[in-house]
Amino acid sequence: MHIIDFTSLFVSFLLNKRGNLSLKRVTFFLLFLNVVTSAAVSIYIPNLKQMAIDLKTTNALMQMTIVAHLIGEFAGRFLCSPMIDLHGNRAVILPALAVSAFGHFGCMISTSFPLFILMRFIQAVGASVVYVVSLSVINKIFSDNEKASVVGILELYQPIAWILSPFVGTILAEILNWRLSFFALLIPQLIGMAFFSVLFRKRKKDQHKHFSVSKLFCDYRSILKNSSFVIYALIPGLFAGGYMIFATSCPFICSEFFGHDAADIALFSAIPLVFYVIATFAYRIALQKFGIKISKRIGTCIYIIFGVYTILLISEYVSWTPNNLLFSMSLQCVGSAFLVPVSVLKALQSCHQAAYVGASTVVVFRNLIMSLCITISVRFHESITAIMASVFMTVGTVLVLIMARRIIRLRVKRR
Repeated sequence: MHIIDFTSLFVSFLLNKRGNLSLKRVTFFLLFLNVVTSAAVSIYIPNLKQMAIDLKTTNALMQMTIVAHLIGEFAGRFLCSPMIDLHGNRAVILPALAVSAFGHFGCMISTSFPLFILMRFIQAVGASVVYVVSLSVINKIFSDNEKASVVGILELYQPIAWILSPFVGTILAEILNWRLSFFALLIPQLIGMAFFSVLFRKRKKDQHKHFSVSKLFCDYRSILKNSSFVIYALIPGLFAGGYMIFATSCPFICSEFFGHDAADIALFSAIPLVFYVIATFAYRIALQKFGIKISKRIGTCIYIIFGVYTILLISEYVSWTPNNLLFSMSLQCVGSAFLVPVSVLKALQSCHQAAYVGASTVVVFRNLIMSLCITISVRFHESITAIMASVFMTVGTVLVLIMARRIIRLRVKRR
């Protein structure tokens, strides 16, 4: 198929019967692209042991390749926001997806651990821009009343990716080997380039704008001084970090129950995320009927219950079994489904004067916290008590931040 025909196909896809931009189709295609970019984090988790053998490294170092991906996302998102502000979404997202495709290809052909981890970093730098641009698109084309619901849909990208990608990785490894997974991730990057080339019209470079390092740090300093933004921006990362402690430890803590069967491990780690997806639709119903405040309170109550149950697991009042661990993590994911989209939306609303930098910072915080949590799980992957204690630390921090936000709001009202 010619490139012109391929582009015209996307034009017809993005427009509804009246010839207007179809907001629903844009939303779900953005969700698809973010699912694919996030799948790169976890698609090879069930095959970590085999990959360690093929790349002649250790299991612990293979787990750290996930951290390399998150660091790459951090680097990409730190710089992408001023580039978007200067050159526009289209000029940034297209080369970024090309870089991501190159990284996937490099991972596919890697024969040594140093090369693989370098390609993981490069792939993540390119893929990191997709989420920031997606938030930018939502902020521009949707009304204020629609944004909370649409952000809730977009935030499904991580749980869907973490549910599906381990199974996809397992199936592809059975067909050929783990390298096929990275080839499968490469194709959507090319599709994304066609999508964004149609969605964004090319604009002339603003001759009055120039990249300034001092302005970049000034923007970051302004939002980091905003206590409301910092609190809301940290919450999504703490939710994701708590789950990643659980997910990256599954191949090791569950070996006594499932052996080393990759499909069983993938199923075990995916069950809590199924509850996240279901709870997201419950969140949208609560949002439509009761509003954002009630939705936030429901999520907070569920998260408190999860915290109490985790304490019982740690203190051994509840015996350690796979079912009890699944119940605990399912509660965590249900609470996250209510609180994550609210937190992202509140964070962006509190820094509207630096929206691109704010969108980048939300995900930078998430990557940093997830990296820390994965590092902790690598250190204590054989101890379920240490893992659950680490998860509980994220719970306690989330609840403290929520209370801190309430105290700050009360002080502002008194003034």
